Order: sequence, then C-alpha cells, then structure tokens
Amino acid sequence: MIFVGIDIAELNHFTSAISYNKGVIIEPFSFTNYSDGLYMLLSKLSHFEKDSIISGLESMDTLRQHVFKIPC
Repeated sequence: MIFVGIDIAELNHFTSAISYNKGVIIEPFSFTNYSDGLYMLLSKLSHFEKDSIISGLESMDTLRQHVFKIPC
C-alpha cells in the first residue's frame, strides 16, 4: 500500500507518500491549487497501481473540493 498525505492550503498544497515496507517513496513537495499543480500530483502518483493508493487530507473548508475533483 502507498499512503499519501495531503495538507490542503489556499494556494499551495503539500504532500508526500510512504510505503509500509519501503518508507518514503515520494519526498515532500508542494503543488498549486490550479490544474497544473493537480496534474503534477497525478503524474507523480501515476507510477503506482491505482488500487494501492490510500490518501488522507487535512483541509480547510471547501478548499479540498479542487483535489477531490481530480479526474482519474
């Protein structure tokens, strides 16, 4: 399993990913609250099986809606 934690903010979000047996597999990085930032996140996650990703979000109000609407 790949665990992805996302800290949602107004302009820039922060994320990283860990594996239960490999440790950190995506070093922490920021991405914007715009489509280019969301697609950057998708491109980094595209190396993994979709069913193996579990994500958790820390969010403020409706800001998480942009991330939830990412086309997969």
